[in-house]
Amino acid sequence: MTEAIGKHIALPGDQGELWVEVAGAGDPLVFIHGFGLDAAMWDKQFAHFSRTHRTIRYEMRGFGRSSRPVGPYDHVEDLQHLLAHMGIRSADFIGLSLGANVALNLARVHPQAVRALVAASPGLPGHAWNEERPPEAAQAYARSHGVEATRRFWFEHPLFAGSRSRPDARDDLWSAIQRYDGWHWTHENPMRPFSLTAAHLAEIKAPCLILSGGLDVAGYRDIARTIAAGVPSAMLVEFSDAGHMVNLDDPARFNHEVQRFLEKSQQDAEG
Repeated sequence: MTEAIGKHIALPGDQGELWVEVAGAGDPLVFIHGFGLDAAMWDKQFAHFSRTHRTIRYEMRGFGRSSRPVGPYDHVEDLQHLLAHMGIRSADFIGLSLGANVALNLARVHPQAVRALVAASPGLPGHAWNEERPPEAAQAYARSHGVEATRRFWFEHPLFAGSRSRPDARDDLWSAIQRYDGWHWTHENPMRPFSLTAAHLAEIKAPCLILSGGLDVAGYRDIARTIAAGVPSAMLVEFSDAGHMVNLDDPARFNHEVQRFLEKSQQDAEG
């Protein structure tokens, strides 16, 4: 991997900064982390793909080294600002969970910016959950027990069963949860809601790879199937032995599936 360069980029209107890191050269590839996590969750992907791409990972507003919200904001608008600042008109995107939602919504509202996208363990506003949605369960727990106890509750949630069974993934996940300051558990989040629902999936025209862990909770597995069925160009790949954190639980296969998808998308675009 070429030397990575990390820096802060100012958000408009005195809204703070986003932290971003870039390595490699070639077509741009943007990684977007999940809720309660940060850019380090992509370590194994960042090193792998920076050999062939201009590889970018950033930390969303409210997470990691980026600023906490001070008023209403939109994750998709933040990403558009980041891309414009870096002179990127279009790129490939890889997001997990919340990060997948950001990429999917970008593909709907700003389609010319998205050449192809990978949505791992995505969520979907409006989906009818049969169990309590995991982020809401953690927030409710934090209100009664505090942030420190909720870190353990979050780590032990069925969401992460796949990661807890693998020493490397378990350690990486626990480190990430310890780094998270719990802001969203203790504050009302002024984030503007995503506009994408199941009714809009057919509007996404970019090639789309949906990755789902067989050990993930049922709600996210159902959502992956819903998105794969609704997006015209989507393909679903299931990791039977991985949980929500498919990139941590099976990084070798994750990298292989993503690389194969990106290569095919590029060939189709050129052909």
